[in-house]
Amino acid sequence: MTPEPKAVVLREGERGLALVLALMFTLIVSAITVTGTLTLKTHIQKNRTAWAAKSQALQVARSGLAEAVSWMRRQTSQPVIAFAPQLNAAAIPPVLDTLDADIGLVREFKITGKVWARYEVWKRWDADPDADRLAWRQQYQCEDVSQSRAGVAPGTIWRVRSIGYIYNRVDDSVPFNEAPNSVIASQVAANECRRAVIRLPGNAAVNVGDGNNCHINTNGRIIGGAGAGIYYPASSGTPTTGPNNQNRVTGTPRLATAVNYNASYLAVFGMSYDQLKSIATVVATTAAGIPNPMPAGGLVVIETGSTVQFDSAKPLMGNAIVVVKGHCTLAVNSNSNFSGLLYVDGNFTMRAPSLIRGSVICTGNMTVQGATDFATVQFDASVISQLMNGLSNYSPSNTPLLPRLAR
Repeated sequence: MTPEPKAVVLREGERGLALVLALMFTLIVSAITVTGTLTLKTHIQKNRTAWAAKSQALQVARSGLAEAVSWMRRQTSQPVIAFAPQLNAAAIPPVLDTLDADIGLVREFKITGKVWARYEVWKRWDADPDADRLAWRQQYQCEDVSQSRAGVAPGTIWRVRSIGYIYNRVDDSVPFNEAPNSVIASQVAANECRRAVIRLPGNAAVNVGDGNNCHINTNGRIIGGAGAGIYYPASSGTPTTGPNNQNRVTGTPRLATAVNYNASYLAVFGMSYDQLKSIATVVATTAAGIPNPMPAGGLVVIETGSTVQFDSAKPLMGNAIVVVKGHCTLAVNSNSNFSGLLYVDGNFTMRAPSLIRGSVICTGNMTVQGATDFATVQFDASVISQLMNGLSNYSPSNTPLLPRLAR
């Protein structure tokens, strides 16, 4: 027979030890659970704060930049000489550019619960009676940098700074950054916005950087009309235009020279090449990326690293400003029909049939030649004027960040 198991009998002291061990195990498990919960809560709060500081506040600051540019574009007097958003609720209709006209452009909006966002774009006000506020203003105020940046007319280039805040809104009756309200995070974004300009070296159908290497061959036509036919540096020789009776080049006058000829990006557009790229509608770095047709009234910069060729499969069409960084060719039978400004920073060859109405600027050698049909450049001041009006809207460039200063 299988012997019956013996009952285990615990003595009084052993029963107490088991109870102590059970309590210790319960305390350890509870401590681990509480520690894990607190660590997780701290981690969540840390991530929320980091997100607010690095993402939310920055996006709020960028919203301020966008509205500042929009405000400048809306002004009836152009260019904008003074950045001064207004607040007048009693006007008809009310003027609600901002929440605080003393600061400049100010907006606030709710994110969730008691968490709110605010951005400030400070105007210049040298007579601000608040000394502390004036010191802060002078660090972050909008500035007209037209003269220092490019030597152009006032109001052409503005440096805009925007401060974005994420804050807890507990009491509406006190400022956002005073207790019991508290700022969670803040960021500063800065940008330049520009009114692009078009200043042709000369009012001419063709502006070419080398007169001696400008060739208007058989069935090539340059029609200047009320403007000059070809404008070029006085010391660079004379363009090849054939016998005058062939009327390859006409205009008032047909040929014009300048001692101080200047077709640089800064002279023509009021900005450097990189700055021009930053406000372009399209920047094409491959042949496949070149639009067809060009965006109406747009600015297209092409830098493919090789000669840009427009042909029958992809002619030069549309109404725009096209800047080619390098050589450019309108191939035979391209049937290009373009209205606007073509700026070629290199050599330009134009074959028939093709028509450019507006103006061409070529910094290198230029050849225009037809065959049974014509290759024609016709000066049209109204086309250039229309493009200038469209391009004169303020356009922002890329947004850098600035270091945050304590307030």
